[in-house]
Order: sequence, then structure tokens, then C-alpha cells
Amino acid sequence: MQALPRWDGPYASTSLTIAKELSKYYRVFYVDHPFTWKDQLNDQNKTQLQFRRKFWDQGIFHYWPYEEYHNLVVISPKPLLPINFLPQGKTYNTLAKYQNAHVWKYIDLVLNLFEEKEIVYINSFDPVYSQVQSRYEIKKVIYHCVDLIEGERYIAKHGISAEKELATRADMVITTSKALKQKLSVYNDNCECVENGVDYTFFTEQGKTASVPLDIQGIPTPRVLYTGNIGLRIDYETIEEAAKKLPDYHFVLVGPENQREFKGEGLKALSNVHFLGKKPYEEIPAYVKAADICFIPFLCNELTKHIYPLKINEYLSLGKPVVCSDFAQLEDFKGVISLYHQSKPLYQVLQEVLKTHDESKALKYRTIAKSNSWKHRAEEFNNLIKQLLQYETIDPS
Repeated sequence: MQALPRWDGPYASTSLTIAKELSKYYRVFYVDHPFTWKDQLNDQNKTQLQFRRKFWDQGIFHYWPYEEYHNLVVISPKPLLPINFLPQGKTYNTLAKYQNAHVWKYIDLVLNLFEEKEIVYINSFDPVYSQVQSRYEIKKVIYHCVDLIEGERYIAKHGISAEKELATRADMVITTSKALKQKLSVYNDNCECVENGVDYTFFTEQGKTASVPLDIQGIPTPRVLYTGNIGLRIDYETIEEAAKKLPDYHFVLVGPENQREFKGEGLKALSNVHFLGKKPYEEIPAYVKAADICFIPFLCNELTKHIYPLKINEYLSLGKPVVCSDFAQLEDFKGVISLYHQSKPLYQVLQEVLKTHDESKALKYRTIAKSNSWKHRAEEFNNLIKQLLQYETIDPS
């Protein structure tokens, strides 16, 4: 699996989680998205690069970062020349072919050590590095699309055309939302959807034992919580309206502010809106536990309609009521989450949800989340691989 998120990146990722789960069935080689020479100058990458250099200096390009996933092997190619700044054209295409050959040199070195004979190649949202140049037999090619590539500004420049080419030649395309499936079915008839899941056991066990974090303890209730990136997708105006209409409700946003895309300056002037900053993934259940209501205040646009949000099931795992804008195809959660829209604004829905929530609903939410665990999602993913290889499938029940 060649993926855009690195195994030690700052955020939990669908790609890595699926790789971990698939390693229960197969040996999985998880290929790092390559660093560039420019990345080496960025202090944010310092720790990641220091770790890899310990192996590179010994001529080693693979390692096992997880004791509990002994069949998951990470491959880390050495850094590359940065070429994303180049325009589309002959120069870029020539260098991109070289870059892909560079990456596959390291992949093949590792495959040789393990004496692999044939492989299934999964590219998880990293299409610019999808030119397979291996001496090993590629049994099948799968493109795993986890988001709308047009919405990822940096990779969209060359990623849009690369994704189209990969989706067209892949033996199968697997997406994380029905909207993405509809979009990519134009290029490939064999297009399936395996939606995002939740680490249900982790969230529920952490929810039982976690203490309320100090920075949220002093915030009065009711608390309305959002966790995740605070950037382009957020509807800041709607949050501001709700915060002003409900001065006794406190809106808590946990996550990093995207410096280029943050538009919430007006919210910072409100005493009942609290930005708590980025938190480690391991601490998120504690913040969800401390909330009275969780919400997903996304804009409704072309970018967000292709999302199946991880956080819905994370919130439901702890029995929390979830309020969302009608930003995507969320039919699977009909009767479970509460939607706000122009004729029924956020502040009104929040009041109704707080009045009607009870323990019987919380139990229902936990049951729904459990059925959407990563274990079940990985079984769906694995069955699609088996169907492609014409093997016997697994009954997810």
C-alpha cells in the first residue's frame, strides 16, 4: 500500500488504519509518501527524518513500527528532488517518471529481502506516485480514494490528472464515500465504496477511564464540541450566529487552525467560543466524553459533499448526540444524527437535541458506532480484494 499519509504523521488516517487491519490477513508493506529535499529544511519534519536516517545510514529502508501489527512493514524511500512546483508538461512528466522509479527501487529492495513473488498494489490517495516500476508481478492494482482530490490544494496541481489516469487503469477503485464512488465510476466500472470506520474499542475504553482535560474543565456546560482541522470546510458564520443566539451554550473547537484557510477571527471575540488547539489523537476521547453535544459545522459545497466523516462514529462511540449540516450523503445515519439547515438553524437544533437526549439514545448511538468499526470496514475491504482475486470471501457478521 502506497499512501499519502505517512505512518507517523500528525493525524489518524484511513489509509494507515486499513493497512493495519489488512495486516491481520496478509503481510502488508506500507510505503511512506517520500520526503523531498525541501522537506529536510522544515523543522516540523525533523523528528520523522531523524528516525528514518538511523535506518538509511545503515542501508536499511524498512522497519516494523508496531509490535501489535507484526505483519505491517513500513518502507521509507530516501528523499527526492521537489518537483510539484513545475507546471504540467514534458519536463514534469520526465522527472515524475524518474521519481517513481526512485521509489520503486527501494520497494523492490525490500520485496527481494522477503522473497515475495507477486503482489497486490494498493495506491491510497497518492496518485502522483502510482507509476508502478517493479520487477515483481503485480497481480492487481487498486486505487483507494479517501477524499476529493480537487480540495487538496497542494496535491491537486498534478494529482487531478494523475488520479484520472490511475482510476482508469486500475483493476478496482475503492472510495470512502458514495459521492466519491459516483464521481470515479465515470473512469472505472469496477468502483466500490468502503466508508470510514471507528476504532470503537479504543474510544469506548478511553471514555470509561479518561479524566476531563484541564483546559475544558473550567468551561461551563452545556458544551458543544467539534474535533478536527479548523480550516476551509468550517462554516464560521453559522457557529457565530449560534453562539450569539445561545450565550449560555459554550462552543469548544479542538484541533489545529489552518493558517491559510482559517476564517474564524470573529469567533475569537466571543466569550462562549473556545479554541483549545491541536491535541494528540489519544486524548480526543477525553474531550468527546466532556461534551454534551458534538457537532460538525461544515459548509455545504462541492468539497464537503464527498466526505464521509470519521468523527461521526467517534462521537457516537461515546453515546454523544451529533448535530451536522446537511453537507454530504448521510442517509446511513438517518434517525441517529440531527441535521440543521436554512429553515431549521443550528441554534434551534442544538436546543431540541439537548432537551431530548437520554441514556436510551446514547445506547443506540454506541450500537450504531460498533457496527461501523474499522474491523468491519477492513473485512469489507478484504472481501473486495478477494473478489478481485476470485477467492472465497469473509462474512462480516
